[in-house]
Amino acid sequence: MRSSGLVLFTCAGLLLSGGAILGGSAAWSLLRMSYYFWTSDLGVELSSSVLLIAGALLCLPICWLATTVPYHTKSLSLTATLMGLVSVAMVTVGMGMSSLSGLSRALREPAMLNNSMLRAMAVDAFDPAVRSSFAAMQTELRCCGVQSYADWYLHRRTLPPACCGRVWNGKVIPKNRGETCEVPMYSMGCLRPALAELRYFANSLTALSSAIVIVMAVTLFATVYLLATGVVERGSWRVSKAPPALRVACLSHAPPPLVALTTPAPLPIDSAL
Repeated sequence: MRSSGLVLFTCAGLLLSGGAILGGSAAWSLLRMSYYFWTSDLGVELSSSVLLIAGALLCLPICWLATTVPYHTKSLSLTATLMGLVSVAMVTVGMGMSSLSGLSRALREPAMLNNSMLRAMAVDAFDPAVRSSFAAMQTELRCCGVQSYADWYLHRRTLPPACCGRVWNGKVIPKNRGETCEVPMYSMGCLRPALAELRYFANSLTALSSAIVIVMAVTLFATVYLLATGVVERGSWRVSKAPPALRVACLSHAPPPLVALTTPAPLPIDSAL
């Protein structure tokens, strides 16, 4: 009982720190890389990473229950609740890891990302969301175009202002009253830095999620052991408790007859008769 309680305390600390790191890093990365939702076809794989954030949030009640159950070993409801929450969190994080594996498979074929970015570039002049996303991506990654800045000349006559670093929050800041770019500041295309960023995102979250799943599995096994030990001890206590002795009264002889201690007094006789 003490060893399983110590294991639960250790797992609670690891899940609290690991869940905070996983949820914070996944949320920040999705917000920072939101331009990929419009500039590529990886929106489904990236949005599925929300499952990792949900699994990280479930670590909070798991930590609280893991530190409470060792003090209430006879409470089956708390132990069953902890087992259920750990199981749900493991499934949620596992589904998020499967989405990351899909993202990794897509990144093994750069041609898919290249074609999707070129298709998005073709509608840059008509879709403001795509335009601002491309501007944010080129400013963040310090690149221009997909393979090179020459890709823009297939769809427009001049380079976008983001290639000259004149974009802030998706709004063009004119330089010398001009909204065009003649000489690009970044000659490298965005495909290679985008692949490197997405690979780092997938690998780091996969490693952290795998560690958290292992800690959750240990927590689940310790909880099951604690529950089984409590049930066995409760059953052995009931068996060891001796039942009360049964006392039966037995009458072997008939009760003696009732005998009057005094003789009844004679009735008075009326002398007038």
